[in-house]
Amino acid sequence: MGSNTNPSQLCILDIGMVPFADAASLQLRLHQERVAGLRPDTVLICEHPPVVTLGAKGPANRLMVSPEDLKARGIELVQTDRGGGVTAHSPGQLVFYPIIDLRARGIGVSQYIRQLEAIGIRLLQQLGLPAQARSGLPGVWIGDRKIAFIGVRVRHGLTMHGMALNISNDLGLFDLFVPCGLDGVMVTSIQRELDTAPPMEQVRAMLRGLLEDQWGRIQRLPDWLRRPGPSGGNYSRTEQALKELGLETVCMHANCPNRGECWSRGTATVLILGPICTRRCRFCSVATGRPNPPDPTEPLRVAMMAERLGLRYIVITSVNRDDLPDGGATQFRDCVLELRRRMGQIQVELLVPDFRGCQGQALEVLRPALPFVFAHNVETVPELYQKARPGGDYQRSLGLLRMAKERLGVQTKSSIMLGLGETDQQVERVLKDLRSVGCERLTIGQYLRPCKEGLPVVQYIRPEVFLAWRDRAVAMGFRWVISEPFARSSYMADMAQV
Repeated sequence: MGSNTNPSQLCILDIGMVPFADAASLQLRLHQERVAGLRPDTVLICEHPPVVTLGAKGPANRLMVSPEDLKARGIELVQTDRGGGVTAHSPGQLVFYPIIDLRARGIGVSQYIRQLEAIGIRLLQQLGLPAQARSGLPGVWIGDRKIAFIGVRVRHGLTMHGMALNISNDLGLFDLFVPCGLDGVMVTSIQRELDTAPPMEQVRAMLRGLLEDQWGRIQRLPDWLRRPGPSGGNYSRTEQALKELGLETVCMHANCPNRGECWSRGTATVLILGPICTRRCRFCSVATGRPNPPDPTEPLRVAMMAERLGLRYIVITSVNRDDLPDGGATQFRDCVLELRRRMGQIQVELLVPDFRGCQGQALEVLRPALPFVFAHNVETVPELYQKARPGGDYQRSLGLLRMAKERLGVQTKSSIMLGLGETDQQVERVLKDLRSVGCERLTIGQYLRPCKEGLPVVQYIRPEVFLAWRDRAVAMGFRWVISEPFARSSYMADMAQV
Protein backbone atom coordinates (compact mmCIF):
# COMPACT_ATOMS: atom_id res chain seq x y z
CA MET A 1 0.00 0.00 0.00
CA GLY A 2 1.37 3.40 -0.93
CA SER A 3 0.26 6.99 -1.32
CA ASN A 4 1.18 9.85 -3.56
CA THR A 5 3.63 12.55 -2.51
CA ASN A 6 1.00 15.25 -2.00
CA PRO A 7 -1.72 13.80 0.24
CA SER A 8 -3.18 17.25 0.95
CA GLN A 9 -4.62 17.18 -2.57
CA LEU A 10 -4.77 13.54 -3.69
CA CYS A 11 -4.07 10.25 -1.96
CA ILE A 12 -3.40 7.21 -4.14
CA LEU A 13 -3.75 3.83 -2.40
CA ASP A 14 -2.61 0.66 -4.16
CA ILE A 15 -4.27 -2.18 -2.27
CA GLY A 16 -3.19 -5.05 -4.53
CA MET A 17 -5.41 -8.10 -5.12
CA VAL A 18 -8.60 -7.88 -3.05
CA PRO A 19 -12.08 -9.41 -3.32
CA PHE A 20 -14.57 -7.09 -4.95
CA ALA A 21 -16.73 -6.89 -1.80
CA ASP A 22 -13.76 -5.80 0.32
CA ALA A 23 -12.87 -3.04 -2.13
CA ALA A 24 -16.51 -1.90 -2.17
CA SER A 25 -16.59 -1.70 1.63
CA LEU A 26 -13.34 0.29 1.67
CA GLN A 27 -14.70 2.66 -0.96
CA LEU A 28 -17.78 3.29 1.15
CA ARG A 29 -15.70 4.06 4.24
CA LEU A 30 -13.39 6.39 2.33
CA HIS A 31 -16.41 8.09 0.77
CA GLN A 32 -17.91 8.73 4.22
CA GLU A 33 -14.60 10.12 5.47
CA ARG A 34 -14.33 12.38 2.43
CA VAL A 35 -17.87 13.69 2.96
CA ALA A 36 -16.94 14.46 6.56
CA GLY A 37 -13.80 16.29 5.46
CA LEU A 38 -11.54 13.80 7.22
CA ARG A 39 -9.45 12.88 4.18
CA PRO A 40 -8.43 14.29 0.79
CA ASP A 41 -9.61 13.05 -2.57
CA THR A 42 -8.47 9.44 -2.84
CA VAL A 43 -8.01 6.84 -5.57
CA LEU A 44 -7.87 3.09 -4.93
CA ILE A 45 -5.87 0.92 -7.36
CA CYS A 46 -6.41 -2.84 -7.24
CA GLU A 47 -7.11 -6.15 -8.97
CA HIS A 48 -9.94 -8.56 -8.21
CA PRO A 49 -10.39 -12.34 -8.20
CA PRO A 50 -12.89 -13.47 -10.87
CA VAL A 51 -16.21 -11.65 -10.44
CA VAL A 52 -19.11 -10.59 -12.63
CA THR A 53 -20.75 -7.36 -11.51
CA LEU A 54 -24.18 -6.03 -12.44
CA GLY A 55 -24.83 -2.31 -12.85
CA ALA A 56 -27.83 -0.19 -11.91
CA LYS A 57 -28.99 -0.16 -15.55
CA GLY A 58 -31.19 -3.26 -15.42
CA PRO A 59 -31.74 -3.90 -19.15
CA ALA A 60 -27.95 -3.82 -19.67
CA ASN A 61 -27.44 -6.76 -17.29
CA ARG A 62 -27.76 -9.62 -19.78
CA LEU A 63 -26.18 -12.88 -18.61
CA MET A 64 -25.62 -15.73 -21.09
CA VAL A 65 -25.37 -18.31 -18.29
CA SER A 66 -27.24 -18.80 -15.04
CA PRO A 67 -25.99 -17.48 -11.68
CA GLU A 68 -25.64 -21.11 -10.62
CA ASP A 69 -23.34 -21.79 -13.56
CA LEU A 70 -21.17 -18.81 -12.59
CA LYS A 71 -20.94 -20.09 -9.04
CA ALA A 72 -19.98 -23.56 -10.28
CA ARG A 73 -17.13 -21.94 -12.24
CA GLY A 74 -15.87 -20.18 -9.12
CA ILE A 75 -17.02 -16.75 -10.32
CA GLU A 76 -18.82 -14.39 -7.95
CA LEU A 77 -21.91 -12.50 -9.09
CA VAL A 78 -22.41 -9.13 -7.40
CA GLN A 79 -25.12 -6.50 -7.78
CA THR A 80 -23.69 -2.96 -7.54
CA ASP A 81 -25.11 0.56 -7.46
CA ARG A 82 -22.83 1.94 -10.18
CA GLY A 83 -24.06 3.09 -13.55
CA GLY A 84 -23.92 0.95 -16.67
CA GLY A 85 -24.47 -2.75 -17.23
CA VAL A 86 -22.79 -6.07 -16.62
CA THR A 87 -18.99 -6.44 -16.74
CA ALA A 88 -16.27 -8.67 -15.30
CA HIS A 89 -13.09 -8.34 -13.26
CA SER A 90 -10.27 -10.84 -12.91
CA PRO A 91 -6.51 -10.93 -12.22
CA GLY A 92 -4.56 -9.07 -14.88
CA GLN A 93 -7.19 -6.35 -15.14
CA LEU A 94 -6.20 -3.06 -13.49
CA VAL A 95 -9.03 -1.30 -11.67
CA PHE A 96 -9.06 2.14 -10.09
CA TYR A 97 -11.77 3.71 -7.95
CA PRO A 98 -11.61 7.52 -7.48
CA ILE A 99 -13.33 9.08 -4.50
CA ILE A 100 -13.08 12.74 -5.51
CA ASP A 101 -15.17 15.85 -4.92
CA LEU A 102 -16.56 16.96 -8.28
CA ARG A 103 -18.04 20.15 -6.89
CA ALA A 104 -14.74 21.29 -5.39
CA ARG A 105 -13.08 20.71 -8.74
CA GLY A 106 -15.82 22.50 -10.65
CA ILE A 107 -16.71 19.61 -12.95
CA GLY A 108 -19.85 17.66 -13.74
CA VAL A 109 -20.38 13.95 -14.19
CA SER A 110 -19.99 14.02 -17.98
CA GLN A 111 -16.74 15.93 -17.69
CA TYR A 112 -15.54 13.44 -15.09
CA ILE A 113 -16.27 10.53 -17.46
CA ARG A 114 -14.20 12.29 -20.13
CA GLN A 115 -11.35 12.61 -17.62
CA LEU A 116 -11.48 8.88 -16.86
CA GLU A 117 -11.39 8.13 -20.58
CA ALA A 118 -8.48 10.53 -21.07
CA ILE A 119 -6.47 8.74 -18.37
CA GLY A 120 -7.06 5.37 -20.03
CA ILE A 121 -6.29 6.73 -23.49
CA ARG A 122 -3.02 8.34 -22.38
CA LEU A 123 -1.92 5.18 -20.57
CA LEU A 124 -2.54 3.03 -23.63
CA GLN A 125 -0.83 5.53 -25.89
CA GLN A 126 2.24 5.41 -23.65
CA LEU A 127 2.24 1.66 -24.21
CA GLY A 128 2.05 2.07 -27.98
CA LEU A 129 -1.68 1.45 -28.48
CA PRO A 130 -3.80 4.05 -30.33
CA ALA A 131 -6.94 4.30 -28.23
CA GLN A 132 -9.95 6.57 -28.34
CA ALA A 133 -13.30 7.37 -26.77
CA ARG A 134 -16.55 6.86 -28.66
CA SER A 135 -19.44 9.28 -28.43
CA GLY A 136 -22.30 7.88 -26.37
CA LEU A 137 -20.35 4.75 -25.37
CA PRO A 138 -18.41 5.41 -22.17
CA GLY A 139 -15.10 3.59 -21.96
CA VAL A 140 -11.95 3.29 -24.02
CA TRP A 141 -11.76 1.62 -27.41
CA ILE A 142 -9.17 0.39 -29.86
CA GLY A 143 -11.04 0.59 -33.13
CA ASP A 144 -14.28 -1.31 -32.52
CA ARG A 145 -12.82 -3.31 -29.63
CA LYS A 146 -13.46 -2.24 -26.05
CA ILE A 147 -10.47 -2.36 -23.71
CA ALA A 148 -11.59 -0.30 -20.69
CA PHE A 149 -14.93 -0.13 -18.89
CA ILE A 150 -16.41 2.72 -16.86
CA GLY A 151 -19.15 2.61 -14.25
CA VAL A 152 -19.60 5.34 -11.65
CA ARG A 153 -21.91 6.60 -8.97
CA VAL A 154 -21.97 10.08 -7.51
CA ARG A 155 -23.32 10.75 -4.01
CA HIS A 156 -23.09 14.14 -2.26
CA GLY A 157 -20.99 15.34 -5.19
CA LEU A 158 -18.38 12.62 -4.54
CA THR A 159 -17.56 9.79 -6.93
CA MET A 160 -17.45 6.04 -6.35
CA HIS A 161 -16.57 3.05 -8.56
CA GLY A 162 -14.48 3.91 -11.63
CA MET A 163 -12.62 2.26 -14.51
CA ALA A 164 -11.29 -1.22 -15.31
CA LEU A 165 -8.53 -1.62 -17.91
CA ASN A 166 -7.80 -5.00 -19.50
CA ILE A 167 -4.08 -5.77 -19.38
CA SER A 168 -3.59 -9.55 -19.41
CA ASN A 169 -6.81 -10.84 -17.85
CA ASP A 170 -8.91 -13.79 -19.01
CA LEU A 171 -11.19 -12.41 -21.72
CA GLY A 172 -13.23 -15.61 -21.69
CA LEU A 173 -15.28 -14.21 -18.81
CA PHE A 174 -16.80 -11.67 -21.20
CA ASP A 175 -18.31 -14.52 -23.20
CA LEU A 176 -20.59 -15.30 -20.26
CA PHE A 177 -22.68 -12.15 -20.71
CA VAL A 178 -23.36 -9.28 -23.12
CA PRO A 179 -20.71 -6.70 -22.12
CA CYS A 180 -22.43 -3.48 -20.99
CA GLY A 181 -25.60 -4.81 -22.63
CA LEU A 182 -24.24 -3.91 -26.09
CA ASP A 183 -24.79 -6.60 -28.71
CA GLY A 184 -21.79 -7.44 -30.86
CA VAL A 185 -19.20 -5.66 -28.71
CA MET A 186 -15.76 -7.24 -28.98
CA VAL A 187 -13.55 -7.07 -25.90
CA THR A 188 -9.79 -6.90 -26.05
CA SER A 189 -6.73 -6.42 -23.83
CA ILE A 190 -3.19 -5.13 -24.12
CA GLN A 191 -1.98 -8.74 -24.29
CA ARG A 192 -4.31 -9.54 -27.18
CA GLU A 193 -3.42 -6.36 -29.09
CA LEU A 194 0.36 -6.57 -28.64
CA ASP A 195 0.82 -10.36 -28.22
CA THR A 196 2.54 -9.48 -24.96
CA ALA A 197 1.77 -7.46 -21.86
CA PRO A 198 3.96 -5.13 -19.81
CA PRO A 199 4.60 -6.05 -16.17
CA MET A 200 1.60 -5.10 -14.06
CA GLU A 201 3.82 -3.07 -11.71
CA GLN A 202 4.96 -0.96 -14.66
CA VAL A 203 1.36 -0.25 -15.64
CA ARG A 204 0.46 0.57 -12.04
CA ALA A 205 3.31 3.08 -11.85
CA MET A 206 2.23 4.68 -15.12
CA LEU A 207 -1.34 4.91 -13.84
CA ARG A 208 -0.21 6.55 -10.60
CA GLY A 209 1.61 9.21 -12.61
CA LEU A 210 -1.43 9.90 -14.79
CA LEU A 211 -3.72 10.12 -11.78
CA GLU A 212 -1.36 12.61 -10.15
CA ASP A 213 -1.23 14.65 -13.37
CA GLN A 214 -5.02 14.67 -13.65
CA TRP A 215 -6.15 15.27 -10.09
CA GLY A 216 -3.10 15.79 -7.89
CA ARG A 217 -2.42 19.42 -8.75
CA ILE A 218 -5.65 21.30 -8.41
CA GLN A 219 -4.20 24.81 -8.56
CA ARG A 220 -0.69 24.35 -9.89
CA LEU A 221 -0.06 24.82 -13.60
CA PRO A 222 2.65 22.78 -15.30
CA ASP A 223 5.98 24.59 -15.58
CA TRP A 224 5.55 25.09 -19.32
CA LEU A 225 2.35 27.09 -18.74
CA ARG A 226 3.88 29.77 -16.54
CA ARG A 227 4.71 33.20 -17.87
CA PRO A 228 6.14 36.38 -16.33
CA GLY A 229 3.79 39.28 -15.79
CA PRO A 230 3.44 42.01 -18.44
CA SER A 231 5.86 44.94 -18.40
CA GLY A 232 7.88 47.26 -20.62
CA GLY A 233 7.45 50.51 -22.49
CA ASN A 234 5.61 49.10 -25.50
CA TYR A 235 3.15 47.33 -23.21
CA SER A 236 2.32 50.58 -21.44
CA ARG A 237 2.10 52.45 -24.75
CA THR A 238 -0.36 49.94 -26.20
CA GLU A 239 -2.42 49.88 -23.02
CA GLN A 240 -2.60 53.67 -22.95
CA ALA A 241 -3.64 53.96 -26.61
CA LEU A 242 -6.43 51.44 -26.17
CA LYS A 243 -7.67 53.13 -23.03
CA GLU A 244 -7.63 56.66 -24.45
CA LEU A 245 -9.46 55.61 -27.61
CA GLY A 246 -12.05 53.58 -25.70
CA LEU A 247 -11.29 50.37 -27.56
CA GLU A 248 -11.95 46.83 -26.42
CA THR A 249 -9.52 43.95 -26.97
CA VAL A 250 -10.03 40.23 -26.94
CA CYS A 251 -6.74 40.17 -25.01
CA MET A 252 -8.56 41.50 -21.96
CA HIS A 253 -12.02 40.00 -22.38
CA ALA A 254 -10.74 36.47 -23.03
CA ASN A 255 -8.04 36.73 -20.35
CA CYS A 256 -5.45 35.84 -22.98
CA PRO A 257 -2.14 34.61 -21.48
CA ASN A 258 -0.20 36.29 -24.32
CA ARG A 259 -1.31 39.82 -23.50
CA GLY A 260 2.01 40.80 -21.95
CA GLU A 261 4.07 39.45 -24.84
CA CYS A 262 1.87 40.85 -27.60
CA TRP A 263 1.38 44.29 -26.07
CA SER A 264 5.10 44.51 -25.39
CA ARG A 265 5.59 43.93 -29.14
CA GLY A 266 3.07 46.69 -29.88
CA THR A 267 0.33 44.40 -31.21
CA ALA A 268 -3.21 43.72 -30.04
CA THR A 269 -6.36 42.06 -31.32
CA VAL A 270 -9.11 44.68 -31.44
CA LEU A 271 -12.57 43.59 -30.31
CA ILE A 272 -15.25 45.53 -32.18
CA LEU A 273 -19.04 45.64 -31.79
CA GLY A 274 -18.88 45.88 -28.01
CA PRO A 275 -18.00 43.57 -25.12
CA ILE A 276 -21.38 41.80 -24.88
CA CYS A 277 -21.92 38.53 -26.79
CA THR A 278 -25.27 37.07 -27.82
CA ARG A 279 -24.06 33.54 -27.05
CA ARG A 280 -22.68 31.75 -24.01
CA CYS A 281 -19.70 29.55 -24.90
CA ARG A 282 -18.25 27.91 -21.82
CA PHE A 283 -14.64 28.18 -22.98
CA CYS A 284 -14.89 31.99 -23.09
CA SER A 285 -15.15 34.68 -20.40
CA VAL A 286 -16.80 37.36 -22.56
CA ALA A 287 -20.06 38.56 -20.99
CA THR A 288 -23.40 37.42 -22.44
CA GLY A 289 -26.44 39.66 -22.78
CA ARG A 290 -28.15 42.22 -25.01
CA PRO A 291 -25.49 44.25 -26.88
CA ASN A 292 -25.68 47.94 -27.76
CA PRO A 293 -26.08 49.00 -31.39
CA PRO A 294 -22.82 49.30 -33.39
CA ASP A 295 -20.90 52.49 -32.60
CA PRO A 296 -20.41 54.52 -35.82
CA THR A 297 -17.23 56.10 -34.39
CA GLU A 298 -15.55 52.76 -33.80
CA PRO A 299 -13.92 52.38 -37.26
CA LEU A 300 -12.21 55.77 -36.85
CA ARG A 301 -10.99 54.93 -33.35
CA VAL A 302 -9.57 51.60 -34.56
CA ALA A 303 -7.71 53.37 -37.34
CA MET A 304 -6.37 56.03 -34.94
CA MET A 305 -5.05 53.32 -32.62
CA ALA A 306 -3.28 51.54 -35.48
CA GLU A 307 -1.81 54.85 -36.67
CA ARG A 308 -0.62 55.83 -33.19
CA LEU A 309 1.11 52.47 -32.68
CA GLY A 310 2.50 52.35 -36.20
CA LEU A 311 0.96 48.94 -36.90
CA ARG A 312 1.70 47.15 -40.15
CA TYR A 313 -0.63 44.22 -39.37
CA ILE A 314 -3.85 44.27 -37.36
CA VAL A 315 -6.31 41.59 -36.28
CA ILE A 316 -9.94 42.64 -35.87
CA THR A 317 -12.42 40.34 -34.18
CA SER A 318 -15.82 40.63 -32.55
CA VAL A 319 -18.29 38.99 -30.27
CA ASN A 320 -21.20 37.07 -31.82
CA ARG A 321 -23.84 39.56 -32.92
CA ASP A 322 -26.81 37.38 -33.82
CA ASP A 323 -28.99 40.45 -33.24
CA LEU A 324 -27.67 42.19 -36.39
CA PRO A 325 -29.02 41.32 -39.86
CA ASP A 326 -25.50 40.91 -41.26
CA GLY A 327 -23.93 39.53 -38.07
CA GLY A 328 -21.74 42.63 -37.79
CA ALA A 329 -20.08 42.34 -41.21
CA THR A 330 -20.70 46.03 -42.02
CA GLN A 331 -18.70 47.13 -38.97
CA PHE A 332 -15.80 44.85 -39.98
CA ARG A 333 -15.87 46.33 -43.49
CA ASP A 334 -15.98 49.92 -42.28
CA CYS A 335 -13.06 49.35 -39.92
CA VAL A 336 -10.91 47.99 -42.75
CA LEU A 337 -11.84 50.79 -45.13
CA GLU A 338 -11.03 53.45 -42.52
CA LEU A 339 -7.72 51.77 -41.73
CA ARG A 340 -6.76 51.82 -45.39
CA ARG A 341 -7.89 55.43 -45.79
CA ARG A 342 -5.57 56.57 -43.01
CA MET A 343 -2.70 54.10 -43.34
CA GLY A 344 -2.59 52.85 -46.92
CA GLN A 345 -2.07 49.13 -47.38
CA ILE A 346 -1.93 48.03 -43.75
CA GLN A 347 -2.36 44.27 -43.65
CA VAL A 348 -5.53 43.04 -42.01
CA GLU A 349 -6.79 39.80 -40.53
CA LEU A 350 -10.49 39.45 -39.76
CA LEU A 351 -11.37 36.91 -37.08
CA VAL A 352 -15.10 36.67 -37.58
CA PRO A 353 -18.04 34.88 -35.91
CA ASP A 354 -19.95 32.25 -37.86
CA PHE A 355 -22.52 34.77 -39.24
CA ARG A 356 -25.36 32.41 -38.39
CA GLY A 357 -28.22 32.79 -40.83
CA CYS A 358 -26.49 35.40 -43.01
CA GLN A 359 -23.21 33.94 -44.25
CA GLY A 360 -23.67 34.77 -47.92
CA GLN A 361 -24.85 38.30 -47.17
CA ALA A 362 -21.97 38.91 -44.75
CA LEU A 363 -19.35 37.82 -47.27
CA GLU A 364 -20.75 40.16 -49.91
CA VAL A 365 -20.68 43.02 -47.40
CA LEU A 366 -17.00 42.27 -46.73
CA ARG A 367 -15.98 42.13 -50.40
CA PRO A 368 -15.07 45.87 -50.69
CA ALA A 369 -12.58 45.42 -47.82
CA LEU A 370 -10.37 42.89 -49.65
CA PRO A 371 -7.60 41.84 -49.33
CA PHE A 372 -7.52 40.33 -45.86
CA VAL A 373 -6.91 37.02 -44.12
CA PHE A 374 -10.28 35.48 -43.29
CA ALA A 375 -10.13 33.69 -39.95
CA HIS A 376 -12.90 31.77 -38.25
CA ASN A 377 -12.24 29.35 -35.41
CA VAL A 378 -13.77 25.90 -35.15
CA GLU A 379 -12.47 26.01 -31.55
CA THR A 380 -12.82 22.31 -30.67
CA VAL A 381 -13.82 18.92 -32.05
CA PRO A 382 -17.48 18.48 -33.08
CA GLU A 383 -18.08 15.91 -30.35
CA LEU A 384 -17.51 18.64 -27.73
CA TYR A 385 -19.63 21.40 -29.30
CA GLN A 386 -22.69 20.73 -27.16
CA LYS A 387 -20.61 21.14 -24.03
CA ALA A 388 -18.20 23.90 -25.05
CA ARG A 389 -19.90 25.80 -27.87
CA PRO A 390 -23.66 25.14 -27.70
CA GLY A 391 -24.56 28.11 -29.90
CA GLY A 392 -22.19 27.03 -32.64
CA ASP A 393 -22.40 24.38 -35.31
CA TYR A 394 -19.31 22.58 -36.60
CA GLN A 395 -20.60 22.11 -40.13
CA ARG A 396 -21.75 25.73 -40.26
CA SER A 397 -18.23 26.86 -39.34
CA LEU A 398 -16.67 24.63 -42.00
CA GLY A 399 -19.20 25.92 -44.52
CA LEU A 400 -18.26 29.53 -43.79
CA LEU A 401 -14.56 28.81 -44.36
CA ARG A 402 -15.35 27.02 -47.61
CA MET A 403 -17.61 29.85 -48.79
CA ALA A 404 -15.02 32.51 -47.96
CA LYS A 405 -12.41 30.65 -49.99
CA GLU A 406 -14.70 30.09 -52.98
CA ARG A 407 -16.44 33.49 -53.10
CA LEU A 408 -13.69 35.85 -51.95
CA GLY A 409 -10.55 33.94 -52.90
CA VAL A 410 -8.93 34.85 -49.58
CA GLN A 411 -6.43 33.02 -47.43
CA THR A 412 -8.39 31.30 -44.66
CA LYS A 413 -7.37 30.44 -41.13
CA SER A 414 -8.80 28.57 -38.15
CA SER A 415 -7.88 27.55 -34.63
CA ILE A 416 -8.49 24.65 -32.28
CA MET A 417 -7.94 24.28 -28.54
CA LEU A 418 -6.60 21.09 -26.93
CA GLY A 419 -7.19 19.93 -23.39
CA LEU A 420 -10.99 19.76 -23.28
CA GLY A 421 -11.13 15.96 -23.47
CA GLU A 422 -10.75 15.49 -27.22
CA THR A 423 -8.98 12.42 -28.65
CA ASP A 424 -6.16 12.36 -31.17
CA GLN A 425 -8.45 10.79 -33.74
CA GLN A 426 -10.97 13.60 -33.30
CA VAL A 427 -8.28 16.27 -33.70
CA GLU A 428 -6.94 14.53 -36.80
CA ARG A 429 -10.42 14.59 -38.31
CA VAL A 430 -10.77 18.33 -37.65
CA LEU A 431 -7.47 19.05 -39.40
CA LYS A 432 -8.55 16.96 -42.39
CA ASP A 433 -11.91 18.74 -42.47
CA LEU A 434 -10.20 22.13 -42.44
CA ARG A 435 -7.94 21.16 -45.30
CA SER A 436 -10.93 19.82 -47.23
CA VAL A 437 -12.48 23.32 -47.22
CA GLY A 438 -9.22 24.95 -48.30
CA CYS A 439 -8.02 26.28 -44.94
CA GLU A 440 -4.31 27.18 -45.16
CA ARG A 441 -3.46 28.72 -41.79
CA LEU A 442 -3.83 27.04 -38.42
CA THR A 443 -3.17 27.63 -34.73
CA ILE A 444 -3.34 24.90 -32.11
CA GLY A 445 -3.14 25.87 -28.44
CA GLN A 446 -3.82 24.72 -24.89
CA TYR A 447 -7.25 25.49 -23.48
CA LEU A 448 -6.93 27.37 -20.19
CA ARG A 449 -9.91 28.07 -18.00
CA PRO A 450 -10.57 31.80 -18.46
CA CYS A 451 -12.77 32.27 -15.39
CA LYS A 452 -14.35 30.37 -12.51
CA GLU A 453 -17.51 29.69 -14.55
CA GLY A 454 -15.58 28.34 -17.55
CA LEU A 455 -15.11 24.72 -18.46
CA PRO A 456 -12.34 23.07 -16.43
CA VAL A 457 -9.24 21.80 -18.15
CA VAL A 458 -9.38 18.05 -18.72
CA GLN A 459 -5.71 17.71 -19.66
CA TYR A 460 -2.59 19.85 -19.91
CA ILE A 461 -0.91 18.91 -23.18
CA ARG A 462 2.88 18.72 -23.15
CA PRO A 463 4.87 20.97 -25.54
CA GLU A 464 6.28 18.03 -27.49
CA VAL A 465 2.74 16.94 -28.37
CA PHE A 466 2.06 20.37 -29.86
CA LEU A 467 5.24 20.06 -31.92
CA ALA A 468 4.03 16.71 -33.22
CA TRP A 469 0.70 18.27 -34.22
CA ARG A 470 2.55 21.08 -35.98
CA ASP A 471 4.53 18.57 -38.04
CA ARG A 472 1.36 16.65 -38.82
CA ALA A 473 -0.46 19.80 -39.93
CA VAL A 474 2.40 20.85 -42.19
CA ALA A 475 2.46 17.37 -43.72
CA MET A 476 -1.28 17.70 -44.42
CA GLY A 477 -0.70 20.86 -46.45
CA PHE A 478 -1.22 23.78 -44.04
CA ARG A 479 1.18 26.50 -45.18
CA TRP A 480 1.33 28.43 -41.87
CA VAL A 481 1.04 26.68 -38.50
CA ILE A 482 1.63 27.74 -34.92
CA SER A 483 1.15 24.86 -32.50
CA GLU A 484 2.29 25.39 -28.93
CA PRO A 485 0.66 25.63 -25.50
CA PHE A 486 0.22 29.42 -25.62
CA ALA A 487 -0.87 29.62 -29.25
CA ARG A 488 -4.12 31.52 -29.74
CA SER A 489 -6.00 32.35 -32.92
CA SER A 490 -4.30 35.76 -33.30
CA TYR A 491 -0.95 34.87 -31.73
CA MET A 492 2.00 35.92 -33.93
CA ALA A 493 -0.46 36.60 -36.75
CA ASP A 494 1.76 39.44 -37.96
CA MET A 495 4.61 36.99 -38.59
CA ALA A 496 2.74 35.67 -41.64
CA GLN A 497 2.25 38.50 -44.10
CA VAL A 498 -0.75 38.47 -46.46
